[in-house]
Amino acid sequence: MSDCLPADVLADIFFRLPAKTVLDCRCVCKFWRSVISNSSFLCDYNRLSFNNKYNTRLILSRYDDTRKREEIMTLHDDDESFAEHFEEFEFPFDHGLSNYLLIGFSCGLVCFLESSKAENLPESILIWNPSVGYSFKTFPIEPPVSKIYRPYSANGPYVRSSEGKPIVSCFAFGFDPRSFDYKVVRIVYDCLDSKRVIEIVDVFALSTGEWHNITASAPPYVIKESSATAYVNGAIHWIGYDDASHVERLVSRLIIAVFDLHDEVFKEIKLPSEMMKEAIGIGHDDRQKISIGVVRNALALLHYHSNSRNDMSIFYGCTVWVMNEYGAMESWARLFNIHFVAGVGKILGIRRNGDILVVAAQNWELCSVNLGSRPAENLNFIGHRPTKNLNIHGAHSSFYTATFMECLVIYKKVNGVPTMSTNSAATTSTQALCVGTSGG
Repeated sequence: MSDCLPADVLADIFFRLPAKTVLDCRCVCKFWRSVISNSSFLCDYNRLSFNNKYNTRLILSRYDDTRKREEIMTLHDDDESFAEHFEEFEFPFDHGLSNYLLIGFSCGLVCFLESSKAENLPESILIWNPSVGYSFKTFPIEPPVSKIYRPYSANGPYVRSSEGKPIVSCFAFGFDPRSFDYKVVRIVYDCLDSKRVIEIVDVFALSTGEWHNITASAPPYVIKESSATAYVNGAIHWIGYDDASHVERLVSRLIIAVFDLHDEVFKEIKLPSEMMKEAIGIGHDDRQKISIGVVRNALALLHYHSNSRNDMSIFYGCTVWVMNEYGAMESWARLFNIHFVAGVGKILGIRRNGDILVVAAQNWELCSVNLGSRPAENLNFIGHRPTKNLNIHGAHSSFYTATFMECLVIYKKVNGVPTMSTNSAATTSTQALCVGTSGG
């Protein structure tokens, strides 16, 4: 009966199904398998999923030191059932001998940095597709590598090389929609005489399974190893600073560092002038931090500030700015300015109902805060705005969330050559993750 349906009609049906269900449908008959195994179908499925503006599920990652000091990753519907009904992913790797630190999410895939527990040295990257649940062969990291200390401290990871020479490393992960490829970029700095000098910049491309060196295109600015990353418009973004003064704490030296994943070049975006004026106007005795993120699919800046120095990980106010038109400086706009009476560790984003997800300073618990009908005004957090405690705890700096996307990106090697495949045969040590291309 299914053979009576044309291939294009079957494909249209499959486009509406979860990725795991689509792969299971290959077992129904040879005709269905041929439709699903077609490379054009695979690419079309992924593009439709990535461009779906109605994705309503969020993937949430955090580090919980009460549960064997491991990453926890859960899938939530962005509605009233957010905290009550969710799915906890089972990781495809064993924490016995290694730690796995999240590098990032991008278009359906998750990237981890694997490090040995014995020496705390990064060994490889592991890329995982949670929508189909496959594990993949890890990809080794080439020297130099940095020892990892306090991966979830308030000020970011502290790292130094195993050879004794002080270095710091930054990793980021993103998707290039023009070549339909996933990439990891690594920047390694030598820390000499309080100044950071780039030692190496290299990029890992999932389509080839190999690293290549782009140090010749190294940026003229420094990216803070503690900076969050934001993936928008086919590029990775961090907070960086002009190293001319060797002082990263000067607000006037801060910039948005940009890495174009397709052209593999670094660029920069200036911070909005109004935000800079506000930041410079903050008293010398006050603390502030400028972070980066994504709000409603737009590039965003989060300007945290506090008049207390008792706890360096807690802030009492935050102004959120968004770039409504990517690349247009005039489109920067203040989204809201909020005051937290009891303090906050991190703002994760805005939900579909307009609430903001925050990590409260009290017990580092995830909360959903109702901004009301006028979010641009100064707002108080505890006791002044309706706040729902979600009973989800973790190290505040480790919380990370992104829109969940179904994805049919699968990879294996045939005779050592990276080849696109929808073959879900049992995962082995020789099977890795694969990226499809628009070609046949």
